[in-house]
Amino acid sequence: MSSRAQRMRARLGSAGHRRVRVILQRLIILWFVALLITGATAAWGLASVREHVETTRTTITPLVDATHEMQGALLQAQTASRGFVISQDEDFAQDYVRATADLTAAQERLETIAAGRLPEIQRMNDAVDEWLVLTRTPDSSSPRSTTNLQQTAAAMDEALAQLDGLSDTAVELRKQSRTELNRSMRAAGIALLAAALVSSAVILVALRRVDQLLAAPLLNLQRTVARQSQSEADAVADTSRGAVELIHLAKTFNEAVREAREVAAQRERTVEQLHELNRQKSMFVSTTNHELRTPLTSISGYVEMLQDGDYGKITPEQDRVLNVVHRNTNRLLLLIEDLLLINKLDQEQEGRSRHYRELDLADCASRVMTNLVPQATRGQVVIRGEIAGTWPVLGDRDRLERAITNVVGNAVKFTPPGGTVTLSLSRTPDGTGARLLCEDTGMGIPAQDIDLLFTSFTRASNAADQQIPGTGLGLVIVRTIVEQHGGTVELHSVEGEGTTVIMDLPLVPEDGAAPLSQG
Repeated sequence: MSSRAQRMRARLGSAGHRRVRVILQRLIILWFVALLITGATAAWGLASVREHVETTRTTITPLVDATHEMQGALLQAQTASRGFVISQDEDFAQDYVRATADLTAAQERLETIAAGRLPEIQRMNDAVDEWLVLTRTPDSSSPRSTTNLQQTAAAMDEALAQLDGLSDTAVELRKQSRTELNRSMRAAGIALLAAALVSSAVILVALRRVDQLLAAPLLNLQRTVARQSQSEADAVADTSRGAVELIHLAKTFNEAVREAREVAAQRERTVEQLHELNRQKSMFVSTTNHELRTPLTSISGYVEMLQDGDYGKITPEQDRVLNVVHRNTNRLLLLIEDLLLINKLDQEQEGRSRHYRELDLADCASRVMTNLVPQATRGQVVIRGEIAGTWPVLGDRDRLERAITNVVGNAVKFTPPGGTVTLSLSRTPDGTGARLLCEDTGMGIPAQDIDLLFTSFTRASNAADQQIPGTGLGLVIVRTIVEQHGGTVELHSVEGEGTTVIMDLPLVPEDGAAPLSQG
């Protein structure tokens, strides 16, 4: 294809798409032209009707009236002329003068109105003038004292005949004017209707064009968006028609959809990679921890045997070193157990395969308090329980006791001698759950550390400064276990005054419920 043909195709292609502003401008222009045509047609019709009405008002009607006046004046003049001839009464003479003056005035008005368009007027005037010559005294407006009545009667009959003809012509003209007026009104109505139909057709065509270029593409884009919202990934907007702005919008939408697909695909790949990494991490942690536990257990056992003197008596310095080894070995074993538990909890959360049974939360809390009495006694800390009644929840006893142990154990560990740890059970504010509250009078937690304590391997800065042992996993385990049981955990603390941990768990409905399957 030649470059000229390509340029022509490009021009034709671009000509099919207009900007919204151009489309609206053309619509307004077409609407204005349609109004102009309709208005011009209406104006023409009104002008035609007005012309006929004006002709009737200024010409035909006055012409008819003038002929009637002239006929009356002529008859009065004839009566006065006959009366004067017969009686020689001056009253008749005066009536004759007045009647002939009116007759002359009527003649002049007829000539002015007709303006030479009616030849019958001239014939009528000649007949009237002939009658006047027979009845008027020469060079005077008075009637003759003697006339040939038969001759004047014949002249009068001729004048009246001419006047009747003129009157008939005026009446015929009025009839014609009315006919023309009706015809003009019909023509104007038909023209106005035709103009309105043409204007409506033009407007409808323009509106259809606007619908094709604006409304239809917008509706198509709306449907495409709706299909996309319904997860139809193959839905794309039509970019082949519409205004320039709408085509650009559709192309932008399609580009966004394409990018969203790529992002979704990348996200799926990332999720798959994360699942694989998590699986490998779990395998690594499980294998590594098992591999570490065996030698650490062996080390701990031999250290205890050395301390017990199974291999001979040891010096105090050796016993101090062995105590350090034994303490760090136990710390590593505790860390390994926590890591294994977190790994197991993560796997269970992904699989969601645990089946919980109904148990008494008060019994779990009492067992934990009993188990921690020796630790509290060694630290000279008082554990006080405010636990009464039965608090049925659905869960795993071992896991819940582990969570409670972590909370109460931390409270005992971080409470100085003489302090108190209080464990209580009550209903949640909405009345549907059990609230386990652990309050201590310990060292508290710095405000800047509180939000970080539920992050793995994070410990309070004051506990680390005082070298109080810990793995930084205790609260992470607590939160994971409680959330897997459908509950929540909150921590409030003031450094130097104490810490409060709140664990809320849902109670079993009073009407009885089947064991809950997580997931």
